[in-house]
Amino acid sequence: MHRQQVLQIITAAEARGQQRLDELNQQVLSNLDRIINTLHDEADVDTRVSDAS
Repeated sequence: MHRQQVLQIITAAEARGQQRLDELNQQVLSNLDRIINTLHDEADVDTRVSDAS
């Protein structure tokens, strides 16, 4: 699932008052953000190592 899709689900759940669906997808969003940030950080390290060679 893409981050944008999760944001759309959260927005729709909030609009319909579906608190539990909102909460569950907030957790999914948090996990996705953590994964994305980790991958970006690793890519930055790889780039710096390649540039240093």
